Amino acid sequence: MDRDPDHKAWMSLRLSRVLDDIGANRQVVKKRREIFLLREAVDTIINKLHGTNHTCFHFGSQSEGTTTLGMNSDIDVLLCDNDTNIMSDWLDWEAGMQNCLMVKEESTPPQHYWLQWIRRDSPEPVRYNEDEDFLPHIDGRVFVSNKILQHIGKLVYGNDFICSGPSISNSEEWDYVYAYKCKVLPPEVDRWFYRHGRRHWPSPEMMQAARECSCFLVPDGHFESLNENIEWRLSPSQIERILVFSFTTVQLKCYVVLKMIKKYIMEQYLSHHSKLTSFHCKTVMFFTIERISPEKWREDRLIGCIGYCLQTLEFFLMKGYCPHYIIPEVNLFEGKITRRYQLLLLEKLKENLNNNLMILYDLQYDSLGQRFRSPTTDMFETRSTICRKINNVLAGDLIQQVHRNFLNMANNELNPKQFLRFFTFISIIHENDYVIHILTRYERRAISVLKPLIYSFLASVTSSFYIQHELQFTPEIFQLYERSLDTDVTSSRLKLASMLYCRGYLRRAVDVLNDVERRYDDNVYAVCGCGRKCEGEKPPDVFSESAINDWNYDTAIRKVAPCVRFTRLEAFCVPPILLYEMNRAVNNDVQFRNGADRRWMDMAVIDSRPYLFYLQYLTYGKLGLRHRQVQAHRDLIKCFRNRDMIRTLHHPETADNLLGHCWEMEGNLLEALNCYRNSVQNVPRNNAANWHIRRLTGNQ
Repeated sequence: MDRDPDHKAWMSLRLSRVLDDIGANRQVVKKRREIFLLREAVDTIINKLHGTNHTCFHFGSQSEGTTTLGMNSDIDVLLCDNDTNIMSDWLDWEAGMQNCLMVKEESTPPQHYWLQWIRRDSPEPVRYNEDEDFLPHIDGRVFVSNKILQHIGKLVYGNDFICSGPSISNSEEWDYVYAYKCKVLPPEVDRWFYRHGRRHWPSPEMMQAARECSCFLVPDGHFESLNENIEWRLSPSQIERILVFSFTTVQLKCYVVLKMIKKYIMEQYLSHHSKLTSFHCKTVMFFTIERISPEKWREDRLIGCIGYCLQTLEFFLMKGYCPHYIIPEVNLFEGKITRRYQLLLLEKLKENLNNNLMILYDLQYDSLGQRFRSPTTDMFETRSTICRKINNVLAGDLIQQVHRNFLNMANNELNPKQFLRFFTFISIIHENDYVIHILTRYERRAISVLKPLIYSFLASVTSSFYIQHELQFTPEIFQLYERSLDTDVTSSRLKLASMLYCRGYLRRAVDVLNDVERRYDDNVYAVCGCGRKCEGEKPPDVFSESAINDWNYDTAIRKVAPCVRFTRLEAFCVPPILLYEMNRAVNNDVQFRNGADRRWMDMAVIDSRPYLFYLQYLTYGKLGLRHRQVQAHRDLIKCFRNRDMIRTLHHPETADNLLGHCWEMEGNLLEALNCYRNSVQNVPRNNAANWHIRRLTGNQ
């Protein structure tokens, strides 16, 4: 690169355009933030309905909007336990709650606290009892272990359990951190508000918003501490999110490039023993924005701004100290990058600063380096195509997350208290205008997203009870079904048709099934909320070119067909053959379920398209419409002969089981047995086909 200022300005504008093209622009950032804030509200409401008093937060690059498709960033979720009262002082004690006192001793590392158990019935410490030797204790005081959640995670996720620092997960795509909320801002965070020398940033408005944020304690001890297992790290994540949300477009682009450079350096120069993280990049951004005047953050100076950030990192590496922006006593290099690799990284940074950031040409993520060289090359996807792809990824992830988390709540263990929460929720959103008024816009939107799912579930459970006890249906049941139809294109309507068939309202069932068939055109995409993915599955293409600037959840759900799920509480609303799906385990099959499987394998779950044809086959058969019944049977067979349809099946083994049952009703037991064997070949364990084979062969 030439050192000529005009040439540098031209190159900065070219880089800015490339970043716009790959999705690092204000429009996409806004969409990402809107969607992840909505997901926070949805997950929090679902937790409340389930009786779990957790508040969900999405932190990290996905929710900040500081990522691109090619960076493959994971999703960071913090779940805050609101049932534990974290005391900074004895005056904070609350009767009847689980209380924990924040304790800091001389040996406690900066940014860390011990959490001492305090009694529920009186403001006194829980004393060590020799019979409870498994509890961590010091000098007779009992403390909360930060390993509890890892132990629970191993039990829940089994062989899929992944642990990285304070996060636990069963997937490389997700990081879950369980945390406690501090009642008041701890002193080390409070001091940040009075730090001397602050200039133009953060602004007074940002500082006021930060004042209203909470701080969290996450289960992460200091790597060199003797008491690492009882230490909880202080995390001001909400404050940091406010700071990132204030970034200008140029600063956001600078941050994205900085993270790409970090990934490249990690891959090229640093061993797996050293780790330069996105949080280091974020900290560098904070200090650089505070140091550099706002006038210099311009699009035609983007390359210079990246240089400013690398100079900040260079300064930290020279000192061997990267201070936490809010808690400067903490050195973020400790436990992450050894001094040897700090010096190696310093050398590489100097090389790149001296050669005018030629490293930008080497960045492979989203083909940024190639685009930077030749931004008009025909081989690259257009900006609108990438924007549409991002829209579809965000929509697909949101829809699956809503359905998956609702699936966790609507399980087979609902009790009267949980039903009461459901009906209380319904009554509040219909009759209490004051409650709706005080909710945030994301909470109101979350309620509108969840309402149809709740109506559908309540309608099906209530109908099952009425059918079981041969009670006369009331108009309220049909009103619940009517309000449930906006969940998506197919699933709620198929649950209605399933109930009508089981109740004996066959003509009405036919009308609903015909309506579903008309709606299920080539523009509808099959999705699954259970966590299963088809081979080579891509996000549903739910947005047209004209709709990419008009993203909304309602547009997305009118283009998707999720799988249909029935819990055991809905057993009388499903054809009898599906009851086998609720008891699919044979012998020790349950031991071979992973964490995702446990959420749905005790339910009857079937893809919408094959269930549509199966219900048509049953209904037309009972009505004596043989020609239509045969056509429904052919349509169901086509699901396995049409390669495009096969790719949309998330539960092919269940579809095979339904096809096998159709062959049974046709009197062709050999074809039925072949279907069940194909099903077992596809999914050997936890498959109801194993029962069907035993049933047909007489091997009970």
